[in-house]
Amino acid sequence: MKKAYILIYNDIVGTRAQVKEYVDSMSEVWTWRYDMPHVFYIISTYSAEKLTDAFRKKTGDKGRFMFSEVNDNYQGLMLEETWYLLNNKHNKPKKEE
Repeated sequence: MKKAYILIYNDIVGTRAQVKEYVDSMSEVWTWRYDMPHVFYIISTYSAEKLTDAFRKKTGDKGRFMFSEVNDNYQGLMLEETWYLLNNKHNKPKKEE
């Protein structure tokens, strides 16, 4: 079953571009997006523990980070595309012009 996670990390882990490369190369990640500094929204069938283990291999244990599963109790001001991803476990389809 697909689950939604929030990955939060500090600057020591890497730049957004570096973290994007790490996440892109993780077979445990089904899809992802970002829209805020130091945060990625991750969709995966794996546990937070497995995601953490895979991410640690990519980062070489640099910095601090956390994978937190998004369950039913969440609110905030986010982009529509982010809410769609968290609720539907896949990116919002692009509108055809």
